Amino acid sequence: MLLIAVAVSGCRKKPPAAANLNAANKVAVRMVRLYYETPQMLLAAEPRNIALPESAAAAMPVVVRELMKGPASPAGAALRLFPADTVVRGTYLLPGGTVVVDLGGTTLSQGWGTGSHHELMAVYSLVQTLATNFADARRVRIVINGTPAETLAGHVSLSRSLVPQPGLVDPRSR
Repeated sequence: MLLIAVAVSGCRKKPPAAANLNAANKVAVRMVRLYYETPQMLLAAEPRNIALPESAAAAMPVVVRELMKGPASPAGAALRLFPADTVVRGTYLLPGGTVVVDLGGTTLSQGWGTGSHHELMAVYSLVQTLATNFADARRVRIVINGTPAETLAGHVSLSRSLVPQPGLVDPRSR
């Protein structure tokens, strides 16, 4: 009799593991605004629905990874800003509203040969994306491979935290 009870209890259907993890971590699909450069040489928001943890600190690296994938819009409408091999090593929300974003990848580590405008747009696409989607994100500090970097490509200073620059955002996108 005991053997039958044990066998029957093992036959119950269990929900999929992913559903359990999403529920335990309070993950839900939410709309975020990712900023990419348009042909008008300004940043514009691209809305995207992604699964995000409820915690802002846990959601930030997910949003930054999504930004690094590049725009989903048709070719030419928005431009990919970071090198394709860019890796998001981590994001950290510090007290006071500074987000530290740790990036890596061969191109950023060995010297990214891009122009000043492209570098400016890349840096501020990251800043604008974080500030728009997370109320606690007031400033962004970018580091490369866990170490402070002077620049990404020799033009935009990363020696201090950066704040959003509304003048770089297309007014139709705000």
